[in-house]
Amino acid sequence: MEDGDLVERFVRRLLLFDSNADGIVRRRDVAAVADRLIRAFRVDTQSIGAERIRSAYEMLSLALLADFGDLARDEVSMPGFTAALAADPARMAGLGRRIARADASAVRECLAQVGAVVKAEHVAEVIVVLGAHPGHQPVIQQALERDGALIRLAAMIRPFSDHFTGCGYPGLYGRP
Repeated sequence: MEDGDLVERFVRRLLLFDSNADGIVRRRDVAAVADRLIRAFRVDTQSIGAERIRSAYEMLSLALLADFGDLARDEVSMPGFTAALAADPARMAGLGRRIARADASAVRECLAQVGAVVKAEHVAEVIVVLGAHPGHQPVIQQALERDGALIRLAAMIRPFSDHFTGCGYPGLYGRP
């Protein structure tokens, strides 16, 4: 996979945070995703699971701001983000791990009540709540089903980490 294609995967994922589609991801946009997940999947707001989701996205937002953003304005612009990744592809590995950990944590916590093994369609629902277009849910589900329809929550990081290393799961966040 070429670096440009991989950069596009990162850009597409970051755009899921952009709540008003203005090309700028604000820290509050990232926090809103965590709260939206907690509400949508009825995670007890006072539980350790809710705290894990909030913390994962808070840490991700801080890393994004520190590495790619404007700390004074609490925002990351998409053109600046894209240019920084394209200029220094080595930065992708660390960012990919951070995003993979945050998204996998969200899936595990949101689906914990389902059980240790979940259907790909359940994971696809979480990704739609993350911000993917609802019409892309079948594409996301199909990407997740490459290894079978059932997914162990304990191994949930694999699809996300593979997506951000270019090793597979191209439709994980929907169609480009």
